[in-house]
Amino acid sequence: MRVSVFWVSLVVLLAIAGGNPASAAAKGCMHGHGRVSKKLTGGFEIRISPNRDKVDLDDPECRAVVLDVNRKTIFAENDWGFSIEVAGSDVNGDGIPDVVLEAYSGGAHCCWTYYVISLGSKPGLIAKFENNRDAAFFWDDGDRRIEILTRDGNFDYFDGLCHGCTPFPLVYLRLDGTTLVDISPSCVDDYDEIISQNQKALTAPDLQHLRALKENPSDDEESRETIYKALTIVFAYLYSGREVQARQALQNMWPAFDQERMWKLIEETRRDGILRYTRKQPH
Repeated sequence: MRVSVFWVSLVVLLAIAGGNPASAAAKGCMHGHGRVSKKLTGGFEIRISPNRDKVDLDDPECRAVVLDVNRKTIFAENDWGFSIEVAGSDVNGDGIPDVVLEAYSGGAHCCWTYYVISLGSKPGLIAKFENNRDAAFFWDDGDRRIEILTRDGNFDYFDGLCHGCTPFPLVYLRLDGTTLVDISPSCVDDYDEIISQNQKALTAPDLQHLRALKENPSDDEESRETIYKALTIVFAYLYSGREVQARQALQNMWPAFDQERMWKLIEETRRDGILRYTRKQPH
C-alpha cells in the first residue's frame, strides 16, 4: 500500500503548521515547555521533560529518557525539543518493539535528529540519523513494515537559492536491522506524479528564458520559480533511481554552458545528504 503524493503533502503541511513550541510541547517538550510520560508493554517507559540540569543559556532545554522494567536508563539525551514519533511498533523488521524519538535543535529551519531504540531483551539505541530540513514521518506500508518519508535537507540554500526558493527532494527510507535503506526507487509512481505536476506548470517562454541565460541561473530572480520546477523534476528522476532521465531532463531545461557544473553540484549535494546514512560506514 503506497501513500499518494497528495496525502504525503498534506501530512507535511500539517506537520509544518504544528511545528510551533506550543504544539510540540503538547506531545513532548519544546524550549523547556511540556512534559510527557508514556508506559509501554514490557515495563518500559518514556519520559520527556524540561532539562533539570540546564545551567547556561546555551544548554539544551529538554531531556528524553527511556527506562526498562527495572527503572534502569537505557537511553538519555538532551536537546532543545523532543517528541515521541513511534512507541512500541517494530520499526526495523526484527519482530521486536521499538521507540522512535524526534529531537529538534531549535533553529529556524534546522535540524531534526531521530533515535530508534529497541525494547527487546538487549534494549538500547539501534539507529540514529539527522536531517536539516523537514521532519521525518513513519507509517505502516500495509505489509506491517514501517517506512520513513522525509526530504533531503542538504539541498537547503542550494547553489545560492533562498530557503523558500529551494526544492527539497522527496526520500523514502526503511530501517532493516540497524541499516537505513533507500527504497525510493520502489516509489516511482509518486515521483512520476511530482514530475507530471511540474511539467504541466512549466511554460515554453519560461523554459526558453532559463535556457538562454548566460550567467548563473540562480542569480536571476525572474527565473526562480522556473528553476524550482525544473530542479524538482530532475530530483524526482534522480531520487527514484533514474539517473539517465534526470541527466536528460537537466539538459532539456538548463543553460548548456552550466549543465556540467550543475550536475556535479547535484551529485555532490545528494551524496552528502540524508542518503549518506544508507551507505556502510567504515569501522
